Amino acid sequence: MKLWHYIIRRLLLLIPILLGVSIIVFALAHSIPGDPAYMWAGGIKSTPEQVNITKEKFKLNEPLHIQYFYYLSNLFHGDLGISATTGNPVARDLITYFPATFELTTFATIIAIIIGIPLGVVSATKRDKLPDILSRIFALAGASIPIFWLGLALKYIFYYRLGILPAIGRGEVAQTITGLYTIDNLIVGRLDLLVDNIKHLIMPSICLAFVMLATITRVMRSSMLEVLGEDYIRTARAKGLRERKVIYKHALRNALIPTVTVIGMSYGALLAGSVLTETIFSWDGIGCYAVDAIKNLDYSAIMGFTLLVAFIFVIANLIVDILYCIIDPRIRYG
Repeated sequence: MKLWHYIIRRLLLLIPILLGVSIIVFALAHSIPGDPAYMWAGGIKSTPEQVNITKEKFKLNEPLHIQYFYYLSNLFHGDLGISATTGNPVARDLITYFPATFELTTFATIIAIIIGIPLGVVSATKRDKLPDILSRIFALAGASIPIFWLGLALKYIFYYRLGILPAIGRGEVAQTITGLYTIDNLIVGRLDLLVDNIKHLIMPSICLAFVMLATITRVMRSSMLEVLGEDYIRTARAKGLRERKVIYKHALRNALIPTVTVIGMSYGALLAGSVLTETIFSWDGIGCYAVDAIKNLDYSAIMGFTLLVAFIFVIANLIVDILYCIIDPRIRYG
């Protein structure tokens, strides 16, 4: 099967996946106790008339399956509904908030890859020695330390005690072009603002990367140990190849395959699960947007966020599958 045939087939699978996700999330969102019309009309300040008008406006008086039909009909026309929290179209809100989360998650992933893969390789090649022990302790800490605790600890050290990094926010942007502040300031040549953006990124990126970094390190170590025990590695060593060449030319490429899977899945999970980090650092991304939507029983925003996350997961998996074939040409599309 050709690559573009495979990509088209995978993209077509998005339709039933997003449809299934929409049904499940729609049912779950509407099963949450509480009256959304009461909250959308103003909460304790709302009058019965305002609540009835809100129910009529958002068709909340209709049976659940009719409400879903209306939602699905609008969805096929590219309309994700109106957010009761912001009063804006959900699609516009997602376009506004997503770049912040994308920027944060991408920086976190880069940090995790740059540190995690070499750490896993060193840990495997120095098995049961001091670097391996320290690496395993580090990985265990990454899997054990809660994100909110790490975020607060980083803020205490680098903001309150040392005063070298900002505690919250993204910094300023000279001109919004892509929504990615670092890229936008780089494009317009505002290096002073770019440096400030990077300072704002450091703590939340480290916080978000820590769990992913630990996972990459553990998977990379395990994969390298398995590959280093293969016959072709012993043959390469028996032929007199230098150990560095054996590790980085023959072993690393094959050991990367399971690690790439972890990176792809973790990247999707980080995009969807950055809620805590964004809340701690007041990072204005879709994580904070989703939290506000859940607090206000904003069904349209919850649905829009969830469908976006499902879409990201499918695309991340597709990219991982393509990377498989680049890393190991023996793998075929199917």
